[in-house]
Amino acid sequence: MIRGDTATFVAAGDPSDPPRIVGDFNGWTGGAMTPDRDGRTYTLQVALDPAARIEYLIAYRNRFIVDPGNPRTVPAPAGPPRSELRMPRYRPPVPLPTPRNRGAIETVPFISRSGESRRIRVYVPAAARQEGLPILYVHDGDIVIGRLNLPSILDALIGAGRMAPAVVAFIDAIDRHDDYEPGSRFRSVFSTEIVPMLERRYHVARDRRALMGLSRSTVGALDTCAHAPITFDACALLAPAIPAGRMAELLPPRGRATRVLIETGTYDIPLVVDARALRRALEQRSVSLHYVESPEGHNHTAFRARLPALMEALFPIGSRSASASGR
Repeated sequence: MIRGDTATFVAAGDPSDPPRIVGDFNGWTGGAMTPDRDGRTYTLQVALDPAARIEYLIAYRNRFIVDPGNPRTVPAPAGPPRSELRMPRYRPPVPLPTPRNRGAIETVPFISRSGESRRIRVYVPAAARQEGLPILYVHDGDIVIGRLNLPSILDALIGAGRMAPAVVAFIDAIDRHDDYEPGSRFRSVFSTEIVPMLERRYHVARDRRALMGLSRSTVGALDTCAHAPITFDACALLAPAIPAGRMAELLPPRGRATRVLIETGTYDIPLVVDARALRRALEQRSVSLHYVESPEGHNHTAFRARLPALMEALFPIGSRSASASGR
């Protein structure tokens, strides 16, 4: 039940197995509910942003269930669906237009000098000219293609003239922890082997090179943009998971021209606290910064909703990338 900026959750239970609400607003740690006098109904009141979109479940001792009193559900990153709460001022994303033309997805074989193979897929837009386009490298390529469906978003935005055409390289992780550690071996392979190989193959505009990370892979993305031997025009951090304790070693040096774009969620708890700290640290270094915080949590539905605006900010129409494509 929603009244003003307060949401009231109601669940059945008994003292031997009382329900809890686990969701975005409490970092999925569980909010204890208050029993009614009859001992069979429990309630929890939570103040939320008037435009919030929240995912949650009802938790008992040995199970998690969707809210039987709420018909609205969304897919979870893994496992069964979750219940979805939409506050009165929440507005779902406007559906993207259906594109007339679709870009191609090409698989590019890659084996590093040390003999390690890695899956790389490259999106090539259906643009009039293919040389001189900007290029976006995407960490966690399998997630961003398979779960977030970025190629379809690119088709729609480019076809509608809302972003400049760009080549996008999706690079899969082998080990998300090791690959995206600061100074990792993957950082070296990526910057000295993968990037040169792809840029020779696709003849892109090297001064319009961008890198994007998602959640854990934002650590590797920021580290690469700040410290790799090649330069990036922009570094996009979607739902950053960058611990404050490691921020100092990841920050770009003063004078680095790389733009940093951060998309995070007010209910991405506890990661949003570190995202705000990163924002302050970058501002103190006078880094060009684009920061957006939406009243949502850490989930694929939220990530997909943020991608169109992030792509438009990375490759705006009228930039050098648009003129290079012949548009």
